[in-house]
Amino acid sequence: MKILLSNDDGYYADGIQALYLELSKKHEIYVAAPLKNQSAGSSALSVRKDINVDNIKDNHYVIDGTPADCVHIALTCLIKEKIDIVISGINMGANLGDDVIYSGTVAAALEGRHLEYSPIAVSLTSTKNINLKKAAVVSADIFGEIMSNDKISKNTLLNINIPDTKDITKNFMFTRLGRRGEPVPAKKINNKNLYNIGAAGKPEDKDPGTDFYSIEKNIISISPINYDLTNQKILNQLKNI
Repeated sequence: MKILLSNDDGYYADGIQALYLELSKKHEIYVAAPLKNQSAGSSALSVRKDINVDNIKDNHYVIDGTPADCVHIALTCLIKEKIDIVISGINMGANLGDDVIYSGTVAAALEGRHLEYSPIAVSLTSTKNINLKKAAVVSADIFGEIMSNDKISKNTLLNINIPDTKDITKNFMFTRLGRRGEPVPAKKINNKNLYNIGAAGKPEDKDPGTDFYSIEKNIISISPINYDLTNQKILNQLKNI
């Protein structure tokens, strides 16, 4: 299978390099990733500037842009072969609940929504107990299972979060996105006109069945995400007014 690998931590980040080494054992891998860390960049496209692309070796592109830029340029311009799927990761840090709104990792995957197979975003909550090599092995195993399941291999985006546990296995739970509470307020730095963005809110909806719950139980979470943001329930109600 031909896989385009990307991320938001940057081409030289340990996570994407570990995943590349593991996936390349069985698949043909292309890489298009940011020059530097673009975490929380969401789906921004750099439409008001020219973007530098450095082809550092065969099928490896380091791009001075956002995660979405990287996959967009790679799929529409740089790569002439037919790519089957986009995988984004391994991201360092969780992408749970509302995090997916801001996530550059998810955004990179989302740019692969027009391909034959469902794009995949992979995040690791921490590395206190698990190393990236093990996380990459588990990710590759899960990828194999996904590709053999027609119900989930197409027409969605799969947001995978791996818990930080030394006893990790490839067992996973299909989950819905949980929800965080209000974020920590932005903070002004001294008397200057400088501000820092506050931390994300604590989990507010972490009931059974959510991605937060799965991670708490040290089980890998896989959340299928729709591309269509339409609130169909409200739309149907409005049509009946």
